[in-house]
Amino acid sequence: MSKKEIIDKIKRDTGCSDEQANHIFERAMYDGVVKVRLNWNFIIGLIIYSMVVLTGIWAIWQHLK
Repeated sequence: MSKKEIIDKIKRDTGCSDEQANHIFERAMYDGVVKVRLNWNFIIGLIIYSMVVLTGIWAIWQHLK
């Protein structure tokens, strides 16, 4: 879940304001209740896409050489 989704869920569950929900979220981050996790699917997809683009550029460069 993203930060915005978590804050929206806090607001929906508790009925508090944006500022209070943000404070609750920051406190949960500080206390270790909420942890940051990387989106590995996005990172791997980005790496694959970058390698395909770089391979294409390299192939064009080798063809023009």
